[in-house]
Amino acid sequence: MENKIFIFGHKSPDTDSIASSISMAYLQTKLGKMAEPRRLGNISKETKYALDYFKIGEPELLENIENDSSVILVDHNEASQSVDNIENASIKMIVDHHRINGLVTAEPLYYYSEPVRMYLYYYL
Repeated sequence: MENKIFIFGHKSPDTDSIASSISMAYLQTKLGKMAEPRRLGNISKETKYALDYFKIGEPELLENIENDSSVILVDHNEASQSVDNIENASIKMIVDHHRINGLVTAEPLYYYSEPVRMYLYYYL
């Protein structure tokens, strides 16, 4: 049986970290994987507003990860910004828009990094 993949952004999650986790979990599920979004901290008022507006539940809190758990990191690539025990997880993928800063993995993985400008449009 395939292992569940936990998908999460950085500690002190902002809206793009939470939205990225939810979006990647949705994509992985549609691709036939068992994937669940998680958060590594409390969400902000802005993020809560966005989740409430789109009627999307808040991801469960993840405080540490068990050894050999499968994970996908979004919106970060540094161990210091990630879940406790990340060095013992099996990192399957990283999708990020920040500079690469020394995360070491035990196996090859898919890593996509591109600078992205985000624009918010407000409709009256």
